[in-house]
Amino acid sequence: MHTGSRSLRAAAPQVPLRPVPLRPVVLRAAADAVPVVAAYVPFGLTLGATLAASGISPLVAWSSSPLLFGGAAQLLAVQLLGAGANVAVVVLGALVVNSRMLLYSASLAQHASGWSRRARWGGAYLLADPVYALAIGRFTKPDGGGDARLRLAYYLGVGATLWTAWMAITASGTLLAGVLPDGLRLDVAAPLTFLLLVLPMLTSRPAWAAAATGGLVAVAASGLPLGLGLLVGAAAGIAAGALVGGRRG
Repeated sequence: MHTGSRSLRAAAPQVPLRPVPLRPVVLRAAADAVPVVAAYVPFGLTLGATLAASGISPLVAWSSSPLLFGGAAQLLAVQLLGAGANVAVVVLGALVVNSRMLLYSASLAQHASGWSRRARWGGAYLLADPVYALAIGRFTKPDGGGDARLRLAYYLGVGATLWTAWMAITASGTLLAGVLPDGLRLDVAAPLTFLLLVLPMLTSRPAWAAAATGGLVAVAASGLPLGLGLLVGAAAGIAAGALVGGRRG
C-alpha cells in the first residue's frame, strides 16, 4: 500500500511554476528612481541653459544628452568647448571622466551574467552613477534581486526612468535658457546635484567622509577652469573615504 502511494505521487503531473510578473519590478524601479530625478533638476536645467548659450544650435547642443548620458562628461565637454578646446581634447576628456564606468561594469558583471548580449549592450548605454548605485543596492540584497530576468527588468526600469527624465530636464533647460535666473551657475549646481544623489547611499563613516569632503572641496574649487573643481572634489572625497576606511580597518 505504501509503495503504491509513492508510485501515484511520482506519476502525478508536475504543475509548471508561473514566472514572477515583471510589472511590479519595473514599477518598483521607477519609484526608486524618483528621488534621483528630483536631484537631477538643478543641474539638468543649468546644464541645458549653458548648452543653449554655447553659440551652437539648441538641437545640436541638446543632442549631447542622449549621446553621452552622463552629467559629469557633459559638463566637462561644454566647458572645454567654451574654452576653445578642439574636438580631440573634448572627446578625450569625456572618455577620461567616464572611465569609472569600467569599474561599475566589472562590479555588475556577475549580476548580469544571465542577460543576453543585446541586453548587456543596452545596459552599458544606460549605465550612469545613479543607475549603478540603485542597481547594485538592489542586486546585493539577500535575495540577489531575483533571477536574471528580474534583475534585468529592474535595471532597465531604473535606467529608462532616469534617461527619460534627464532628456526632458536638459531639454527644458535649453528651451528656458532666457527665462531661468541669471544667478544659476553650473559649477555650483553640479556639486549640489551630486551631493543630493549620494545622500541616500551614505550608510557608513567612510561614505559620509567622502561625501562631505568631496562636496566642500568641489564648491571651494568651483572657480577652477575646465571643470577641474569637480574633479578635484571627487579626488579629495575618494582620498577622505579611503583614509577613514583604513583607520577603521
